[in-house]
Amino acid sequence: MMQYVKLNRAHNRIAFDCGVESLNHFLKNVAREEADRDLGVTYVATRDGVSISGYYTLASYSVQGEVFPPSLKFSATRAIPVTLLGKLAVDTSLHGQGFGAQLLFQALYDCQRVADIAGSNAVVVDALKNAVPFYKKYGFLPLTDNESHLYLTLKTIRKMQLRPTYETQ
Repeated sequence: MMQYVKLNRAHNRIAFDCGVESLNHFLKNVAREEADRDLGVTYVATRDGVSISGYYTLASYSVQGEVFPPSLKFSATRAIPVTLLGKLAVDTSLHGQGFGAQLLFQALYDCQRVADIAGSNAVVVDALKNAVPFYKKYGFLPLTDNESHLYLTLKTIRKMQLRPTYETQ
């Protein structure tokens, strides 16, 4: 059974390869430091408590109201609280098996839990160009400042009625 747990020293970060060097580098060299500095939390998907099948990173964030579409009616000067889905990656051994969607849904479920505690209007991602279609497939929309700067409102996420499919710790 897959578990989603906070990245810790027991996880084999060196063996992880998603095929994108910047995402591999983040997991192997940056993620733990960011967590230690309270800049973001990385969760890993693991079956055995050691090997990493995928990961995602969440952080508190804000986006100026002016970059949201006018239909959301935010003041242009207001900082809108959001949850940043900073990274999401799947090991190459699982590419093409639908695991990316499972990982995304787990991350969105966690974002919903964050919003229920601290308030967050949306989940925002600065997607790599080749990942934009993946996020759009699941309802993410572009912000007005950049086609790769995407958002999904918490209102939409709550309508998905996501439940943790897998054990979380």
